[in-house]
Parts: sequence; C-alpha cells; structure tokens
Amino acid sequence: MVFPSRPAQTSAYRFINRTDLLGLTFADQDALTSEVMRQERWGLLHKATFQGNVEERKVTLFFTAKQGRFALNTTIWACTEQTVVFKDSELMPIRAVEAVEFHQSSEEE
Repeated sequence: MVFPSRPAQTSAYRFINRTDLLGLTFADQDALTSEVMRQERWGLLHKATFQGNVEERKVTLFFTAKQGRFALNTTIWACTEQTVVFKDSELMPIRAVEAVEFHQSSEEE
C-alpha cells in the first residue's frame, strides 16, 4: 500500500482556512489502518515541514475530524511525534491526516 498524495474523491472534502481548525474535534483513532501507510504519512509530513520552512512551499492536507472530511492548503511549520503544527501554534493530530498533496512551485512549472 502506498500513502495517497491525493484522495480518489477530493469532492468528499471541504476546503477550510487554517483558523477553522480551532472549531474542529478529532477522533481518538487513526484515520489509517495500515502501519506501513502511517510510516509513509510520517515521512511525507516531515518532507512537507522541510519544504514549508526552507522553500516556503505549501501542501494540501486531506484529513478527518468528527465534523467530517476537510482539506487545508497550508505551510507546515513543525511536526512532532503526534502533532502537525501550523502558523500561530494551530495544531492538528497526525492521526487525522489521510493524504498529503505536494504542489510544484512556479519555478518548477
């Protein structure tokens, strides 16, 4: 299994702003059932953190919360063992992330 860079049906996700994270609650269980996919997610989130800090590039995170499925176009500032950290110390548990989509910079197009 390969961790997805983009869900098969992106229409199932509602795009939100980073500040909307404060109004969401997250399930205790992981959105992924495969340990292999969890490890791949971990690696991609760290790659996204590097790109956000060094190259100032954004990614789209597709994730689940108790309120539904959401997508967030953002820069990741840090990634701990349990948490994705965004600007202004907004947080999301890693277990909520279902896919990480990387975007090409305008210089690469």
